[in-house]
Amino acid sequence: MTQATWGLSVVDLVDGDRWAVVVAQAADDAQYDALAARLTQAGLKRTRDREWDRALLPLTSCSVTVEDGYLTQLHTGRTRILAFPPPDVTPNWEQAAARGRVMFALLKPNTLPSIGAQCQGEVLHSEHRDLAAEQIAAEAAAGRLLAGLASVLDQPAPHPGRR
Repeated sequence: MTQATWGLSVVDLVDGDRWAVVVAQAADDAQYDALAARLTQAGLKRTRDREWDRALLPLTSCSVTVEDGYLTQLHTGRTRILAFPPPDVTPNWEQAAARGRVMFALLKPNTLPSIGAQCQGEVLHSEHRDLAAEQIAAEAAAGRLLAGLASVLDQPAPHPGRR
């Protein structure tokens, strides 16, 4: 299976609140279907723009792991999805993620076609952040955005059944 493209950003919501965002863009339709099935089981839902713009997203069993300044993985409670190459975490993102939760979204392939290849894994790279935000908002407005709130960990989540 080819790798998904990962990106981080910080968004200012309609109410003025700031949230850290993690997105994963699937490489192809087969990968999207497989990831969507796993993430739906973990609690992600189809999200509309009203919900995305206000972070009114479902709490999920997902967590993201940040180690040594990089987002290294997403854990669904049953499955680990490695972020490769791992996007680096900025102080601004860490500050927004200090609440212990982030907004997470899975994007269909080619949602951000002009951005993924240029940014080498950083979908929401600063040069393209506004365009990416517009395209993600359009996905939410169309009801195609699969999203939820994920907790933030500083070490990998334990494997199910292990201590």
